Amino acid sequence: MTHTSPSTQPAEPTTDLLTDTGRRYAVAQRVLADVAGLAQNAADEDFLLTPDEVAAALTPFTALEAAAPAAAPALREQAIRERLDAASEGPWFVSDCEGRLQVWREGALEHVVRDESGTITGWSTPFSWTDGDLLHEVDLETWDEGSDPDEDLERANARLMGHAPQDLEYLLDETTLLRRLLAETVDAYNALAARKQRTEQQLQQLRTESGHSPGEVI
Repeated sequence: MTHTSPSTQPAEPTTDLLTDTGRRYAVAQRVLADVAGLAQNAADEDFLLTPDEVAAALTPFTALEAAAPAAAPALREQAIRERLDAASEGPWFVSDCEGRLQVWREGALEHVVRDESGTITGWSTPFSWTDGDLLHEVDLETWDEGSDPDEDLERANARLMGHAPQDLEYLLDETTLLRRLLAETVDAYNALAARKQRTEQQLQQLRTESGHSPGEVI
């Protein structure tokens, strides 16, 4: 049996989280470079800044302490991927034609026609198939959605099932990306915290070398 379906618009691209994280870190680097410049200026001008002025300049960084490393992937995520790998190979496809609702492994379909975005617009279901090709099948009284709430629920369940492999793969990939970004962010944050600590130590050393106590107003 041959079928056709209306074309759909391609999905909107996702936000580039890596670019956004890099931009935020670059701003933090520039701010800390300004603080380092403040230390140099204080030395060049024989500490014409008071301790309060130096402390005020460092205020944004006083709570900048080393962060804990990112956690390892959760066991539940590993279990989800194992279940996904053990199931019929995706992608899957929902066929809803003339009262027969089916979920097929996409590779089992015949005479497949796709639009420019890769969406299937025409297909034929096979006359014979192997185990794992036909994943779900329900005969409905209605041919069109919107005629019967109970059968619309069957259609919704089938769509959820049919999109499960792609949806789970997408979410697992996004989780992996976010974990990598978190690890990179923690590393960048810790490097920034270390630079902040070195800057404070340099300021203290400059004051000591100039013969001034930490709390002395110059």
